[in-house]
This record gives sequence, C-alpha cells and structure tokens, in this order.
Amino acid sequence: MIRFIEIINETNFNPRMERTSTPRFRLGEVWVNEQHVVSVREAPGYKSLLREGLLPSGLEQAHSFASIVVNEGGSTQTHVVVGSTQHVATQLSRNNNQLLKG
Repeated sequence: MIRFIEIINETNFNPRMERTSTPRFRLGEVWVNEQHVVSVREAPGYKSLLREGLLPSGLEQAHSFASIVVNEGGSTQTHVVVGSTQHVATQLSRNNNQLLKG
C-alpha cells in the first residue's frame, strides 16, 4: 500500500443552499492498494481552486493534483491527491515486483 496526501472536500452539499455554501477543503492521508487502481488522471480544477485560495494553507502554487480511481469490489472510489500524474504513476508502479513460478 502506498501513502498519498489527499484533498478532502468538506463542503456542505445541501441543495437548497448550493449557491451560498462556501467550499471547504482539508488535507488528509489515504493509503492506496496499487493492485486496485483503475486509472490516474490530472485534476485541473483543483489547480484553479489553489490559485483562488480555497485549498488549505501549506500548499504551494507549483503543486499539481491527480485523481486516482480505485476499484473496491462492486464500486469505485475517486481520490484527489497532491502530485502530478507522472509522480503518482511512478509511486504506484514502484512496488510491482512479481514472483515468477519456475
């Protein structure tokens, strides 16, 4: 399993107050099993949220964000993590050692 820093969206999604709600995000950690990753994509919308100052402090303007889709049995879950798609893909493929049967 590999540890990533995740952007967690804590915005209140009450449909009656959707236009007046203030986006709230926090940083957390997520451990991802690299064998269950379906795809890794760029998350460009989070770059603009960072420029607008809506993401938590401690992130620099140079940071980029990737979206990791994980298969969890019958469903999938998406995690937005700090790092470029290239960096995330490198982290996920680092421990791909296989034991060959002889």
